[in-house]
Amino acid sequence: MAIVLVGFMGAGKTTIGTKLAERMNLPFVDLDAEIVKKEGKSIPEIFDIFGEIYFRNLEYDTLRLYINMNVVIATGGGIIENTNNILLLKKNKLNIWVDANIDTVYNRIVGDNNRPNAQNKPFHEIKKLYNSRITRYNEIAYIKVDNEDNIISCVQNIHNQIITDDEN
Repeated sequence: MAIVLVGFMGAGKTTIGTKLAERMNLPFVDLDAEIVKKEGKSIPEIFDIFGEIYFRNLEYDTLRLYINMNVVIATGGGIIENTNNILLLKKNKLNIWVDANIDTVYNRIVGDNNRPNAQNKPFHEIKKLYNSRITRYNEIAYIKVDNEDNIISCVQNIHNQIITDDEN
């Protein structure tokens, strides 16, 4: 069963996922990177050419491909925008919601051209998008971890909770 990291863009899912996979000796899969590799286009290009719905369908197909494998998966922040993704994730036991303060997230993503839903958006629009998604992250999350700065303690926290639950 996959360990799936969900959360808003800029929360640190890819960074934490890479470290967690190393720690647990599991393969790491970044859904966005897999989509870019398969399509031969950047995420902004996919959004521009085909639209967000097309991208969300690619995301679903890629999630479905990996969700039953013994891997660590980092999802894109909008994974919960597709009902099919939510249904898949609800069947998965180990969904980890990686969260960070909206100010921290905004500072991490501002000016990042690889985030079409954040490009050229002011703080209040990013905050509105963040707030619109948090209930869905919570709905599918097994645990929630805060990732303000200390990646190592965040990874340790996730690892400890998974190991503790495996022992019970």
